[in-house]
Amino acid sequence: MLTRILTAVVRLLAYLPFWALHGIASIQAFMMARVLRYRRKVILTNLRNAFPEKQEREIRRIAIAFYHHLSDVLVEMIKLRTISEKEFLRRCSMPEEGRRLLLAHYERGEHLVGLLGHTGNWEWVPPLVTMNVPYLVAPVYKPLKDKHLDRLILETRSRFAHELLPKTQVGRAMVRYIHQGRPFILGLIADQTPRPEGAQWLTFLSQDTPVNAGPEKVARSRKMPAYFVSLRRVRRGHYKLHLELLSEQPWKLQDGALTALFMAKLEEEIRSRPEAWLWSHRRWKYSRNRETSV
Repeated sequence: MLTRILTAVVRLLAYLPFWALHGIASIQAFMMARVLRYRRKVILTNLRNAFPEKQEREIRRIAIAFYHHLSDVLVEMIKLRTISEKEFLRRCSMPEEGRRLLLAHYERGEHLVGLLGHTGNWEWVPPLVTMNVPYLVAPVYKPLKDKHLDRLILETRSRFAHELLPKTQVGRAMVRYIHQGRPFILGLIADQTPRPEGAQWLTFLSQDTPVNAGPEKVARSRKMPAYFVSLRRVRRGHYKLHLELLSEQPWKLQDGALTALFMAKLEEEIRSRPEAWLWSHRRWKYSRNRETSV
């Protein structure tokens, strides 16, 4: 019942103009930060451990800015349900240099891997790329247990032409695309927390961090050039895509090298825009000895 009510509310909110949605986001950020204190302990602990050099006042300033950023991303995701392509492209742009890079790969018939973190507005990346280049854009996602909520999010994310892939179907989908001769970009959010078993361990934001080796394995096995991708905020409700080649031939790198390159770029991105990363998830819940942190 609650999910059905949420679905109805989301569908109604999608018709509001941006000024109204951003007003709601500001109220939501205040409630999350000051009233509900949503994951406050997790956020502050993550920030303190990631930036031991920063004073407490700066840590708390970043935390408040993060609540505002997250609230904006949530309402802007909802707006994908009704926004026109013209309005979207007015608010979200791909630099011509990046577009030319992708078109050059496309003309050579190359498949690509786009590696993202939970930075900027990651939800707007697939439609932006779809609107700018002829590639089939295939973001990978983890289906939700709640079927109604999962369907709502899928409807929102897939309104434009890209094709979302459940993570269990990635291998079969890539084989199908290759067999059909369809150049594709596989979009992978690669900063999630894997189980310690089989993870690659790196120093990330001043801490020992397990990293999922899966994206690198995909790039190496299918011989796909790999890009670091981030949609950076220019001003409220407006973004610009940042593309950076990690490796033209990742299969020629040593094992773990591509993952290390991505995580280094992600850390650089986070340090330059700390409020724009998802600090509310328990990214460091495992230690090297595989004990779950408290």
